[in-house]
Amino acid sequence: MELLAPAGTFDCVLAAVNSGADAVYFAGQAFGARSFAGNLTDEEIFKAVDYCHLRGVRVYVTVNTLIYDREFSDLDRFIKVITRAGADGVIVQDLGIMEYVKNLSPDIEVHASTQMTVHSLDGVRTLEKEGVCRIVLSRELSENEIRYITENASAETEVFVHGAMCMCYSGQCLMSSVIGGRSGNRGRCAQPCRLPYSPDGKDEKFYLSLKDMSLAEHLKSLQNMGVASLKIEGRMKGRHYVSTVVSVYRKLIDEKRRPSKAEIDTLNRIFFRGGLTDGYFLNKKGTAMFAFDKPDNPYLKTDSASAEALSRRRPIEIYAEISEGEKPFIKMTCGENSVYEYGDNVVECAARRPLDINEVKARLNKMGDTAFRAVKIEVKLNGRPFMAVSQLNELRRRCTEKLENEIMLKYKNKRIAEGPRLPETGHFGKSAYSCSVLTMEQFRAACRFCFERIYIPVHIAAENVEELKKENKRIVLTLPVIIRGGERIRVKKWLSHLKKFGFERVEISTLDGLGLSDGFEIYASHRMNITNSYSFKKLGEMGAHCICLSTELNLGQMRDIKKFNECEVIVYGRIPLMITENCILKNMKKCPCDGIGYMTDRTGSRFPIIKDGNACRSVVLNSVPLYTADKKEDLLKIGADFLKLMFTVEDAERTEEICRAYLNGGAVNDVEFTRLRMFKGALS
Repeated sequence: MELLAPAGTFDCVLAAVNSGADAVYFAGQAFGARSFAGNLTDEEIFKAVDYCHLRGVRVYVTVNTLIYDREFSDLDRFIKVITRAGADGVIVQDLGIMEYVKNLSPDIEVHASTQMTVHSLDGVRTLEKEGVCRIVLSRELSENEIRYITENASAETEVFVHGAMCMCYSGQCLMSSVIGGRSGNRGRCAQPCRLPYSPDGKDEKFYLSLKDMSLAEHLKSLQNMGVASLKIEGRMKGRHYVSTVVSVYRKLIDEKRRPSKAEIDTLNRIFFRGGLTDGYFLNKKGTAMFAFDKPDNPYLKTDSASAEALSRRRPIEIYAEISEGEKPFIKMTCGENSVYEYGDNVVECAARRPLDINEVKARLNKMGDTAFRAVKIEVKLNGRPFMAVSQLNELRRRCTEKLENEIMLKYKNKRIAEGPRLPETGHFGKSAYSCSVLTMEQFRAACRFCFERIYIPVHIAAENVEELKKENKRIVLTLPVIIRGGERIRVKKWLSHLKKFGFERVEISTLDGLGLSDGFEIYASHRMNITNSYSFKKLGEMGAHCICLSTELNLGQMRDIKKFNECEVIVYGRIPLMITENCILKNMKKCPCDGIGYMTDRTGSRFPIIKDGNACRSVVLNSVPLYTADKKEDLLKIGADFLKLMFTVEDAERTEEICRAYLNGGAVNDVEFTRLRMFKGALS
């Protein structure tokens, strides 16, 4: 079971390795989901990879952001850099990057970031088919869910065991992007979840601020179920944090025990956010997981001697034979690696004092600042040999360098091929209208207009099948974003029932939904985070008939994307900012939450909160809707097949009013709205 440590800087790489990590993960200067960490330059990446590999530590580079079409030349260059450096794996979120890496660098492992929101065995198996060898599971999963997935998957699973927890399912948060123009999917999250909110404009608390996770009490369970890697979060933190946390977990794993009170205190002191929680591991949620009155208490970014005090070395065996009248010989063995070296000159016969075997061993044992320590030294002396100390030291140094090169060469000998190529042209869409609804009142209002397709939640369709079946040819059944455990059984039953009534199309929001959609035509929602032509093409190859582009794109970026399948763009609606496993309204003591709840931020903006399907899972909507009815000429230039109106909290009257504005050119009264990024520059 691998202990995987974060490294935001080269110093943190040293701290992680020398504190006992089995593997480290870090980013370069671009494409990493923690762009505010120091991150490593190209030169530092080469140094870090060599440093780690010489000490038996694996290296994974995070390329786990969404990228735009015009950034693929930079991506191509960077993947070649980390391939030449010898990195073991790449952690990705974007389907386009996944496909690009697989083609360009076929010898590098591809790991699926937790940003892919994989939360079921179906999601894991979908990625297995694409050649992904490890999946970082969503933090929200319970012990039983992790065990079931791990025991039934071919790919390795990786689980976060320590560090900060996002309130939202990773990969599904647009709050920083929409409110502040800094995209978490682009590595620049401004952490609005650490700000205060209130249920009614007063009694502010940090309702979205979770305590830090620690699964130190559950390492034995994780090992028994076969989890491949235990991941520590913290690329924004310093080397003192890294060395402290890694050291504690290293001891617990090696000594096969639970943490002592002193070790828990140590973990709390290094970073305290109201205490530690075991997250969702025990299938519990609620107020005990939150730091309502304490959003943050950053550790002091002080240097620590702990990383320098330790010096991680790999054990080697040395054999030396020094014979009078022959060239001296040294052999060094480190695991499967074995090298030897001969001296330049024949060994002389000692005039007075021949070499002493213990003195030779002492000289060979001087490994200096190398990555090695001699655990066995065997020396054979024949005749009365004599060598100068400098000659013996030089021979040891040359053999040591040869061993280092032998080890590093195994990692650097990776192929570089060509990235995938896109067809020259896609197709230009017809710009018809579609809409999504959450209630039957909205559906009835929308049916009065000429939408070619209407999206409706699968549970609403199942409850109203008799009324809806006459519209089955233009209805798309929307699956919940998150579908876990027994929920998947219930959704399968609904789909099977509705299929009998002629419903043929399903919208999914994560790759986990593909496994539920056999026999249906698949539509991919904007939550699939499609921001470039490569990911658009790949998702189509995986089965999506129609793909809705990310709401983080501007018009130019939408136009840049080559459309190889039907393309859809959201042009109206309150964009979902978060989906949370914890019920926000319940924590605010505003439950039951069958209707619409609200939370208010410091500026007075009110954010509606609804359910994901009919599960007790909160979806936070933007405080104002996207509105573009007055920009139809601009929208037509995107080249989309469908312009989508998304209805969430609107009543029937407002739904009709919005439909009339878009489809018939009517006016909308008293609407406060946003344009998102559609008519602005690119998100950073």
